Amino acid sequence: MKVKVKGKRILWILLVAIIVVAVALAGGRLVQQRVQADADPEASQIVTASISDLSTRVSASGQLLPQKEARLALGIRGQVEQVLVKVGDTVEAGDVLVRLESDNLERAVRSAEQTLAIQEANLAELVKEPDAKDVAAAEAATASAEALLDELLTGPSEKEVARAETALASAQAQLDDLLAGPSEKELAQAEAALASAQVALRAAEAHYEALDDQLVVAQNNIHTAQLGKDRARDQYNLLVWNDWKASVSWAPYSPQGAAVKQAQIDYDVAVANYNLTKINVNDSALRNAQTQVAQAEAALAALTEEKTVQIANARAQLAQAQATLAALTEEKTVQIAGARAQLAQAQARLQALLDATSDEQVAVARAQVEKARIALERARRSVGDVTLVAPFDGLVTKVRLQVGEWASGLAVELVDTNSLEVVLDADEVDMGTIAVGQPAAVTLEAWPDRELDGQVVSIAPKANSESGIVSYRVHLSIEAGELPVRTGMTANAGLVTANLHNVLLVPNRAIIADRKAGKYYVNQVQGKEIVQVEVTIGLRDNTYTEITSGLNAGDKLVIGEDKELDLMSGPPGGHGRIGR
Repeated sequence: MKVKVKGKRILWILLVAIIVVAVALAGGRLVQQRVQADADPEASQIVTASISDLSTRVSASGQLLPQKEARLALGIRGQVEQVLVKVGDTVEAGDVLVRLESDNLERAVRSAEQTLAIQEANLAELVKEPDAKDVAAAEAATASAEALLDELLTGPSEKEVARAETALASAQAQLDDLLAGPSEKELAQAEAALASAQVALRAAEAHYEALDDQLVVAQNNIHTAQLGKDRARDQYNLLVWNDWKASVSWAPYSPQGAAVKQAQIDYDVAVANYNLTKINVNDSALRNAQTQVAQAEAALAALTEEKTVQIANARAQLAQAQATLAALTEEKTVQIAGARAQLAQAQARLQALLDATSDEQVAVARAQVEKARIALERARRSVGDVTLVAPFDGLVTKVRLQVGEWASGLAVELVDTNSLEVVLDADEVDMGTIAVGQPAAVTLEAWPDRELDGQVVSIAPKANSESGIVSYRVHLSIEAGELPVRTGMTANAGLVTANLHNVLLVPNRAIIADRKAGKYYVNQVQGKEIVQVEVTIGLRDNTYTEITSGLNAGDKLVIGEDKELDLMSGPPGGHGRIGR
């Protein structure tokens, strides 16, 4: 038993001795290595503080987008006659892109031209000078009345009395003839004819408006049928796409195939109804009704107004003849008064012919001419609206119409490829370092090895917040050179926020950061010793840090393990996140 205990004790003693020797050897080696490092700094990695340039950048991503683009639509609705461009075509400003059918619009222009010509003729009739024959007759009548008054003032002769009696008989006979004119029955018939023509006119107007409404409904039915046909065709194509065998077997007889056929039938029926309605839409019946009303009005006027004026004139002539005769037979005072009245009447008639048409009549006529002119301009603009033209030089990116379709909504989309710019979403923390005019280095995902020159041209004044991230739109001009850039390409940009020249730089790994104290240090080689020296740092990029105090150019530094600078932590006072 004692022998076993003694053996164990010896074993423990040997183990302890081995551990002590190992620790001593390890300690000796550490001491030897530390002495060698203190004695020979070249055994560690040595770097030198040097004078050079430093550039800091802010990185952001975005897209290549056009400054000028257009989504073009036609000014009126109509059926597409020509589509002159396709996606990818290059066009110039003024090039025709789409044209609609214009037959109805051109007919409307011709009708508006005729209406304007009629109104201009009416205005010219109002403002023209009076007829020379009527003026001459009125002047002659005035001269005759003056002569008669002069004769009365000198006394009548037997010959003059006989002449006055003859004139009186002639005036009486003329009045009797006029009084035997149209009867009350004729007037009633003329008024009834006018009323009937007016009723027919209102019916024709209502019929024309109803046909026009039917035409609009027929046009809308074509559009609806077209939409139904497109939906049925999409469902059929989806069926064939999902089952390729369907295209040669049962697909035409499937519900989708039947729907396509039915949709085509509905569309053909809508087109036929539209064409039938369009044939019926004409204004000949309306024009005929208007003509009949005008004729009835003229007939009634001939029986009433014109005849009334003729009777009044005949009565006046009779009175004049009676006055003339009375002037020759009655007292001279009465004769002279009658002659003076006759003269006044003749003078009034002459003055009426010489006076211009009233301002009110001319104003109304001018308003009618202006209304007709505006209608003509509107009709001509409608003809101009049947063509869609390019507003600027550019590239066609989308065509939404086909020949034969009913045009409504957007037709063509166009971009100006010469106005491409890079649009970035810059983080709000970087906005303090970004300004208009700042240079930038841009790379595109399509050519990552080609760095393009850019410049900040504008910055959005309002933030864009998505998913809780606040950013600002920054627009860059870009010099693409010969690269075939396209709109929508992904772009990466480095915005140069600072350029330092001839500053003292050291590698980032040489900096030792004491974050708690907010201080920075380096291990400087001083002779054969390594001394930790406090430094003040400035800007930095991913590789180098600016030293503003604590070192001189040419100083040697030792880079050891666990001495690298945390690039996400700025120097005292902070410069924010900086990338290169």
